Amino acid sequence: MIKLLRIDERLIHGQVANQWARQLAVNAIVVANDMAAGNEVVKMSLHMAAPEGIKVVIKTVKGAIQQLNDPRAAALSIFVVVNCPEDAYEIVKNVPGIPYLNVGNFGRVNKDKMNRKTYADSLYANDEEIEVFHKIIDTGIDCEVRMLSSDPKVSLESVIGKR
Repeated sequence: MIKLLRIDERLIHGQVANQWARQLAVNAIVVANDMAAGNEVVKMSLHMAAPEGIKVVIKTVKGAIQQLNDPRAAALSIFVVVNCPEDAYEIVKNVPGIPYLNVGNFGRVNKDKMNRKTYADSLYANDEEIEVFHKIIDTGIDCEVRMLSSDPKVSLESVIGKR
């Protein structure tokens, strides 16, 4: 069962590994990222960043969708991490049962080159990315913006505005 889908440019790191994974009581983290899935050095670093005892699976977005739809995944408590709204949208469209989307940290990398505007301390996006966020909201899934599980929940729509 999927506990959370999170957008975080850093994928697995201290906050994900130590706070979110423990708070959610997950036993598996699925990283859905085409670049990471094809890079052995990145895969190794993501495995090292995960808490001990939590299974880490690093797949392409398409591979993660297949894995998450496998009936055997229902027996696990899964935390899914992507690094962009486009990948989150693909997962939301193709994997049923995702309880909510958390936008934890997006848009700082290449902020200026990508013409991104500041929406929150941890959310920077350009018009195309905002459109994808609206598509995710339109699916009906609950969407929030917050870095840490101890932070107050703020709705994504209240941060980026309505269309």
